[in-house]
Amino acid sequence: MKLSKIHCKECGGILNLDIVSHIKNQKLVCPYCQSIYIYEANYSDIGAELEADIERIRLEEEKENFKEFWKLKKLKEDKKVGFISLLILFSIPLIGFLVMTTNYLIVHRPGQIELPISEKKLHGENYKNVELKFEDMGFENIKYEKVRDLKLGLFAHSGDVSEVTINGDNDFKKGDNYNKKSKIKIYYHVFPK
Repeated sequence: MKLSKIHCKECGGILNLDIVSHIKNQKLVCPYCQSIYIYEANYSDIGAELEADIERIRLEEEKENFKEFWKLKKLKEDKKVGFISLLILFSIPLIGFLVMTTNYLIVHRPGQIELPISEKKLHGENYKNVELKFEDMGFENIKYEKVRDLKLGLFAHSGDVSEVTINGDNDFKKGDNYNKKSKIKIYYHVFPK
């Protein structure tokens, strides 16, 4: 900001205020009529005008600084709100993805096979059909063993499943998960020799 123009009281010429500093009792000489003015607010008209001008400029600068301070503060708050909004915006899909992935891993467990049938439902089926079911599910280690317990063949036929175990467990249910390399053992009825 510039100081307002101050005129010499004697000749009306414009005084050069660029040479005036903030030091009290400084002399100011008119370049046209060589009148001398002392820059002291308490003792001269010129000094009072300069003091008022400087005070006005200081207040305007203070006001501008205050506006800039609040603008900067608002800008920082806006950036903070924007950052939080972006964080929330990106967090929602990420959380959704993590929940879905976790849910999938809990339900499907990688390397695990979810059984679609319980052990009890396999009783009475032909052991070859049961073996094919386990192969179709993805199991790789399937064995079978004869149980020589048939007498007449009225209640069970030769080749009918009597029991199936997975890793020695014969109490598996639909929805249980097992590794594809688990040991499947199919026991089936046959007549004794």
